[in-house]
Amino acid sequence: MGDMFKMERQSNFWDNLAIDVQDIYAKHPLGKISAENGDNPITTFFKRLYKSPLLPLSARRFARKMACQINLDLGWFHDFSRYWSSVLGGRPLWGVQDFYFLTNLYRVRFQDNQIPDTNEASMHLAAWQRPEVLYQLLHLVYKEVSVDYAPLIKEMFKYNPNMRTFLEFGCGTAPITASLFDLFGAGNRLKAYYSDIQTIAFHYAAYRFARYNNAKPLLLVPENDFSLPATEQFDAIACITVFEHLNRPLETAREFHSRLSTGGLLVFDYIKSEGDGMDTAHGVRERDAVLDFVAGHFDVLQGNLSKTDNIGLVIVRKK
Repeated sequence: MGDMFKMERQSNFWDNLAIDVQDIYAKHPLGKISAENGDNPITTFFKRLYKSPLLPLSARRFARKMACQINLDLGWFHDFSRYWSSVLGGRPLWGVQDFYFLTNLYRVRFQDNQIPDTNEASMHLAAWQRPEVLYQLLHLVYKEVSVDYAPLIKEMFKYNPNMRTFLEFGCGTAPITASLFDLFGAGNRLKAYYSDIQTIAFHYAAYRFARYNNAKPLLLVPENDFSLPATEQFDAIACITVFEHLNRPLETAREFHSRLSTGGLLVFDYIKSEGDGMDTAHGVRERDAVLDFVAGHFDVLQGNLSKTDNIGLVIVRKK
């Protein structure tokens, strides 16, 4: 017998949000997402501060990290909150505490998810569209507040000061691209591309960057086995915390080589995974082959291609 004092429900748009990822993409296509701008004066002030040429980069990085972590600058939360309600249809969040609560709640539900042992693209996509994977969006939104990508970007410009085209591959919410615009004022001097499979995190990235004319999403679809669309060449490609999740990592490394300009940079890492959870068995099986391919077709500028340990940040240049 049911409890007359409790509702029987499938979802309440709060702690059990059921999202149809394909429906979200159909209702809000990547190229037609409206660029909402609800910045208040405080958010606008901080955005200008982070880009100010009057301050050294180190000071702007410190100001951004501290202002976000002590909840003085909540621009990141307001962007997410608008997306949560207007696009995903979630009940409005009353404050940042609601965001933290949901992040931890969905983390518990996400921890048992896994990708089946297959490199079939459609199966790989289905694993990343499970309802529990909403945690990926929540996690990556907050990760941008706590992780500083400016040193990585500085290294890219050090090795390629004339970089004009950049791709963030397997980007999720595209945090490196966000740092390019937030801290480095990429403006019109750089064309930024960001690519991923059809996930809510990638859709959120397109929602945020709709306001920029020089930021373009590249959707990876299973029909093309997640190959990069179009024929653009890139001066630099960043592939961070991605290789261990791929369904065909060796083919992806080859594609990076073919799509990089002569002397172009590849920035990546590659953990030594067990292939469980959302890491793939193919990410484990092809790891040595990927590293051999990189060693044979690129010059290592920074880091090392260890086959026995986790690989941190590595920067290589196409031969």
